[in-house]
Amino acid sequence: MSDDLDVVSTIRALRAERTAGKYFNYFPDCTDQCNPRSRDLDDHVGMCRVLYQKHLRFFASRERERLMIAANRIGKTQAGAYEATAHLTGLYPDWWTGRRFDEPVSFWAVGDTSKTVRDIGQLEMMGPMNAIGSGFIPRHLIEHFSRKPGVTDAIETVWVKHKERYHGAPCLSELGLKSYDQRRESFQGTKKHGIWLDEEPPDDIYIECLLRTVQTSDFAGGMMMLTFTPLQGLTPLVLQFLPGGQLPDTPQEALA
Repeated sequence: MSDDLDVVSTIRALRAERTAGKYFNYFPDCTDQCNPRSRDLDDHVGMCRVLYQKHLRFFASRERERLMIAANRIGKTQAGAYEATAHLTGLYPDWWTGRRFDEPVSFWAVGDTSKTVRDIGQLEMMGPMNAIGSGFIPRHLIEHFSRKPGVTDAIETVWVKHKERYHGAPCLSELGLKSYDQRRESFQGTKKHGIWLDEEPPDDIYIECLLRTVQTSDFAGGMMMLTFTPLQGLTPLVLQFLPGGQLPDTPQEALA
């Protein structure tokens, strides 16, 4: 009997974790078992916020164009997905000091190809297709989503419940999942509160995205955030953020 209860309890815990999404579990306060003055992983339980100072600096910036440039596997995509979820839901954490929108947003998450967007950005935001809501956007806040024609298990648009209400009904933010292989023309004509580019974009698409986030009549300008590893070297776009190819706070002699 006790074994059956253990199985039921485990299933309930897994379901609760699946529907909660990852958003509320990332960058938490330190617990009583942590040393908040330490930056050593061994002195903390879980993903304590104090361990992610560079992520916090990225979130805190209010620049219209921001780039998190770093090596692979250090959490760039997770940072982009986390911030995108904050804007889509309006559920900013108490410690948030960066850009805020006080209304439901229209947002794009963009990557290289439809398949890589499905396998990376979509997976982070939504979770796998057999567990929608296990990504950063919690299941109970996903109102609806549409599939992308011609790409198996790919999502085109997600409507996300925002904290704002209109006559008691939830207002909805819109997330479009796009890719560079859709070409520049598909990025024309619409205005966006924010665009997240998870790989280095072609110049023409970057310019189109900038145009989508200029100041408009109904909100005071949008924002661009980029997260990528500079695999193509010191391109004009990279040099726009790293004048002279020098990393911020890097002594010049260290580059010699």
